[in-house]
Amino acid sequence: MTKRMMIIVAIAAYMTAGSVHAQKPVRNYFVTTSNIKEKPQLAAANDSTAANQEAEQDKRDFISRNFQFVSMCDWVPGETRFMVKPTQKDLVIKSFADKNGNMVSTRSLENKIMVYDGHSNPNGSLHEHVDFHLENNPDETYFFEVPTSSFDDYCYGKVGVPALAYLGDVDMAIDSLIGKKVRVLVRELYQDTENDGGGFKPVDIGNERRGSVMTITKVGVGTRNFPVKIIVKEADKDGQEGQEYFQYVTISRTNCGYRSDELEVSDLKPHTFEGSFQLLDDRMAVSNDLANAYLGKKFYTFYNTQMRNSKEDLVKVLRLSTFTVTDIYRLGDSNSVTLTLKGEKSGQTYTKEVALEPSKVNGPDEVLSELFVEGDPETIADVKKEHLPAIQKQQVKKGFTEAEVRLALGEPTDVTRTTADIYQWTYMFKEENNSRPFRVVKFRYKTKTVAEDMTK
Repeated sequence: MTKRMMIIVAIAAYMTAGSVHAQKPVRNYFVTTSNIKEKPQLAAANDSTAANQEAEQDKRDFISRNFQFVSMCDWVPGETRFMVKPTQKDLVIKSFADKNGNMVSTRSLENKIMVYDGHSNPNGSLHEHVDFHLENNPDETYFFEVPTSSFDDYCYGKVGVPALAYLGDVDMAIDSLIGKKVRVLVRELYQDTENDGGGFKPVDIGNERRGSVMTITKVGVGTRNFPVKIIVKEADKDGQEGQEYFQYVTISRTNCGYRSDELEVSDLKPHTFEGSFQLLDDRMAVSNDLANAYLGKKFYTFYNTQMRNSKEDLVKVLRLSTFTVTDIYRLGDSNSVTLTLKGEKSGQTYTKEVALEPSKVNGPDEVLSELFVEGDPETIADVKKEHLPAIQKQQVKKGFTEAEVRLALGEPTDVTRTTADIYQWTYMFKEENNSRPFRVVKFRYKTKTVAEDMTK
């Protein structure tokens, strides 16, 4: 091949490569809630493939399967990508140096994408370098000098590299979460704004919308600590378009600067995906014993509660309301279950999330075995139908049977014989479930009925 021909082939190869590069899908990492007009931003090219092709039979623990923590020791040169999202501290303390060793302003790198190039020690200095290049300009390189003597000593820690938001989680979330329905677990979310100093404002969505189902409409980049910006939209209602809100979250914790135990504290938990949202597609079957105990059976509520109706409205449900359980499942690896219930009289469908055990951190306050009692109050022996309205209000009247008192107040804390003719049941209540924390009910031995009207 002549020299001229070699040059022509090389030029053709270069142009072909440039054409392929230009056809990579363009990914916009800068998204805003719909209450303000989105600003045009520099977009980043990315050729990652969709990650929502998991096997149909393996729906368990979607988040932990698809968003895995990547230790700094396992970052892949040329592949692991970050966006520079400096905090106020990062703007004061310069973290990166250019290829000549000159420290550079982190602000000058803000919103640029860096690709990890491995670690090195080119001059045999005391501290090794963590090397990067800019994705849109591979010749522009920077390094971060680790504060310990070697990269291996540093990479297993939680700190990572300052100012860098991990894009692996963002890409995976864009590919797999947009369009998914989630149950919102927090009361406070955020909206973008051009008027507030931080560029966003907190929004108290209220207890009625906490626990409601919203749809993930957009995903973008957030902050270094919480790199994924999840935008959710509430359902349209009464002819009004639903509002959009966002939350910054870390999902895999890669380079976020926090350990998992630190993220469990109350003010940081909402900035994990699991702390803010339940992914409705991530349904898990309950144990056979639990399914057999509840599915298809009638239960009544032992105290007043709230449930979601078919429109996702939060509605009050009175004690002694009777339902048939039509479905019971877990979401993700949570320690709670969600029941789908059909009202025995109304025929309406409701959902209710309850804890499997009491005192579970960050779980529902109500416990399955305490809220629901198997059976139908109208079919319990020694319970008169005409007494049910008073029993529902936890009133105890003269002539009530032991069964009626149990239905009104539950099992007594203590049973005591006071005289030859009288015995009494003593109750110590949790105040949130009963307005009177201490009550005594007196019965006659001969009739086993209440001796006096306790509602006076």
